[in-house]
Parts: sequence; structure tokens; C-alpha cells
Amino acid sequence: MDWLTGALLAVMPAGLLLAALPRAQATRHAALNTRNRVRWAALIALVAALAADLSFFLGARASLDLAGLPIPSMGFNLPFSIAVNTLTLALATLVSFVIVMIAQYSVQYLDGDPQQARFARLMAFTAGFFLLVVIAGNIGLFTLGIIATGFSLHRLLKFYGDRPKAVMAAHKKSIFSRTADICLVLATILIGHSVGSLQFDVISQFAKRTGSLPVSLQVAAWLIVGAMILKSAHFPFQGWLIQVMEAPTPVSALMHAGVVYSGAIIALRTSPLLVREPDALLFLGAVGLLTVVIASLVMTTQTTIKSMLAWSTTAQLGFMSLELGLGLFPLALLHLIGHSLYKAHAFLSSGSVTDQLRQVPPGGKKIPSMGFWMVAVALGVIISGGSAWIFGENPVRDPVWIALVVIVAVAVSQILVKSFQFDALADRIMALGVAASMGLLYLILHTLFVWGFAGDMAIPAESGTDAYLGLVVLSAVSFLLLSWLQGPGRAQLSQGLQMALFTHLYNGLYVDYWVDQFSHGFWSEKVGIELPRKNLALESMQSIARNQEDPTNSGGA
Repeated sequence: MDWLTGALLAVMPAGLLLAALPRAQATRHAALNTRNRVRWAALIALVAALAADLSFFLGARASLDLAGLPIPSMGFNLPFSIAVNTLTLALATLVSFVIVMIAQYSVQYLDGDPQQARFARLMAFTAGFFLLVVIAGNIGLFTLGIIATGFSLHRLLKFYGDRPKAVMAAHKKSIFSRTADICLVLATILIGHSVGSLQFDVISQFAKRTGSLPVSLQVAAWLIVGAMILKSAHFPFQGWLIQVMEAPTPVSALMHAGVVYSGAIIALRTSPLLVREPDALLFLGAVGLLTVVIASLVMTTQTTIKSMLAWSTTAQLGFMSLELGLGLFPLALLHLIGHSLYKAHAFLSSGSVTDQLRQVPPGGKKIPSMGFWMVAVALGVIISGGSAWIFGENPVRDPVWIALVVIVAVAVSQILVKSFQFDALADRIMALGVAASMGLLYLILHTLFVWGFAGDMAIPAESGTDAYLGLVVLSAVSFLLLSWLQGPGRAQLSQGLQMALFTHLYNGLYVDYWVDQFSHGFWSEKVGIELPRKNLALESMQSIARNQEDPTNSGGA
């Protein structure tokens, strides 16, 4: 029964798509039936994913080829195949679990909404098509699945059609989504012509065996990288991801915890091809690093909870692209799984953030001194490098491990910088122990992911080049700059410079202005006419500055 795992995986999208097919009237009874049907389909998908995990480890590991659709004048077929490997099982289990949580949350969130039956159907369509993306065994089926996911998600983003901002943001997203879809379609055609097959495993074998990579496959690699940059909302194409917050919260959770990772998934699937075109990977890493730096700074200036979470997603997607660009594919997968679970929880619990903020005691946060920050960074490097040494690795000799040590060192040093908030020595010592444990745990998980998923992902072919080392050094400098600005560096900037940076970062460096103008040219009738609103955050900063200059106008003791 080698086909059992593939059959269980096929049940997952099929159940959700079937549950979404029956139309429902806008009545209370129809809404109850529809949402219960979708909830049960989501639960069945999760059970099928867990059963597939079990059958895989019991030995049923054959990929499932259901049929092949001939494509006239193309020279290759479009197979309906399911990839059965550890990468598929990990992603399928993750996505099905997130879908169950979102479906359950949606019941109470939309209870009483006259359109909740339509919402449940659209949610089931989007989740089902995205599960098809996750389990697809070839790039053709992946592309069809992501196109279908984009169209159904577009309907969800416009769920409240009477909100001009929601409609406009959905249209803006469609510009980048359709462009990315075109890139994937072109890459699929080029790969099919060059390899003769669209199967991911055949593409991998061809990329490993061939001597000089054909020009068509080089172009296909660049097209895949371009599609990932657009799908992952990298700078300067991130505006739509920030502005789609007018949709219901479950939609935001599904997009930020699942659909937005489609770019990273196709990069992982085609990693054997991408490593044969190292310039494309390094370009992806450079764009990812730029996105991390800008999004991390912009996130700290946002005044709304959802906007802050959206910019956080942008930064994390950039971080993921940096890891992919550096060839740290197992680490990128670990990052994807961890951030997906975190982001789903963050959006579904976003309503309680205001209660948490009310519990913060009055008074500003302590700013660590320059000396304390330097000690934290040094300890982070020692902990990260020492943990690598425990694993028997010499980071100095392996550029991949240099990149890994730098990433872990920055994360650990941030924990140590936060420990400055504690006054007691015992608390600081405990923070040091937590930082050391987290650094070691991170490398343990990375080692386990390398061991568990090495067969499904490539090893970077040229990790010792000057360009690769340059990206590693640039990443280290950028992370140190971010840590410094969020720590002692802020106090060393003049008030005028702080206000100028705050204003420009709060507005996302204005890069989305041109996208707005372009979008309005297509859908101007969808945009409501509103009076210009004041920038309350900027006015607050200016008011604080005036009060500091004139103590008599402070408004009280």
C-alpha cells in the first residue's frame, strides 16, 4: 500500500473543496449548516495529515500520480501528482492545523453576520486550493493551485465590499499576484521544454546531473525568484500586505500564517535548480535583507495593532528570503513553521493586545547603555559560536555556518539586551541562561531539520564566493545596526533626526505612493473620496517636543 500516504494527502484539499461547493442562502439555518460543514472538513484534513504522517513513517513513501493532462504543442504533460516526502508532510500538517484553528475562531467571530455562509465557503475554497499548493508534486499543479488560491483570497479580501479601502487594497494585491503568476507560468513552460517534465523530483535530478545549466533554466530560476519577491511582499512591493487589514481577522490570519508563504514553498521545492543559479539566490537574499532592515524599523513606528503585525510579517518574510539566499534551506523551513504558528496566534489574539497594553506600568522603557549593548553582542557571538563548536563544526572554515552563527548570535544578543530591563542580578543571570539555552536549542532544531529534510532540499553549491561572504558580512552589519538603533543608538540621535526618521518610517518611506497612483488609474471608481486625515502620530511627537521645550505648557505636573 505504497499509495496510502499520497491518497491521505489528496483527501485534504478534496474535502474542503467539496464542502465549499453547495451554495447557501443568507439564513441562520443555512449559515449554521455551511460553517459546520467547513469545520468538519478542516478537521478531517488535519486527521488525514496526521494519518499520512503515520503511514509515511510506516513505509508508505511512494509519490502518487493520479493522471496526466497532455498540453498541445508543448512537448510535456501536466501531471496531477502529489509529492510524498518529509517536506510535504511537515507543511501539510502545519497548514491543516492552522486552518482548523481559523475555522473554529471564525464561528464566534462571524456569528450573526448575514453573510457568514458565504464567508465559510470562500474560506474553504481558499484553504482547499492552498492545501493543493502544499501537496503538489509538480510545478504546473503548484502554479494552478496558487492562481486559484489568489482568486478565492481576492474574494475574501473584498468580503466587506462597502469599504473602499478594502476593495482598493484587494485590487492592489491582484496587480502583484497576477504578475507573480505570470512569472510562474513562464517558468513552468521553460522548465517543461528544457527538462521534459514538470515533476519536482525530475527537475531536481536534472539540475544535479546536467553540466552547464541551459539558458532557459537560468531564466526560469530568475522568474521563480521574481515570483517569490512579489508573493512575499518584499520592499518596495509590500504596500498591499499592509493595507488588506480591512478584511475580517480570520482572513488576515489565513493570509499571514499560510498563503503568504507560497513564495518560500516554491523556493524550497525548486532549491536544487536555484542553487545552480547562485546569482539569483544572492539577489533574493539581498532583497530579503533590505526588506528586513526597512520593515523592522517601520514596524516600531506603527500605531495600530494590525499594521504592526503586517509589517512584522514583511520583516519575517524578508528574513526567510535572506536565509534562502544564503542556502540555509532547513533553517528557512524551521523559520516558516515557527513564524506561521506565531502569526496565526498573534492575529487571532490581536483583540486582547489592548488589554495587555493597559497592564504596562507607566513610565518609559529603560535604554541600555552602549557598554551593556556591546557586552550583550559579544556574549551572543560567544554563545552562538560555542554552540556550533559543541556540534563539532568550525564556522571559520564553512561560510554556511558563519551565516548561521551570525543569525543565532543576533537573536541571542537581543534576548540579553532585553535583560537590561531587570534590576535584580538574579534576573539578569536567569536571562543569560535563557539566552544560552535558546541559542543551543536553535542549533539543535537546525541540525534536526537538516537531518530530516536534507533529502528534499539542496545544498548550496557555491558558498565560499566573495559575493556570498559579502552578503554574510552585510547581514551582520545590518543586524548590528538594527540592534543598536533599537537599543542605545536611539538616545544618541538628535530630537530633530528622530522626528524626521519617525515621520518617514511611519509612512513606509512613501514607496507605496506610486503603486497607489497606478492602481487608482485602473480602479478609480472603487476609491471613496475622503478628506485628508491628520497624522496623529506625528502631531503627538511634535506636541511632546513642544512641551519639552516649554515646561510651562506641559499641561500639569
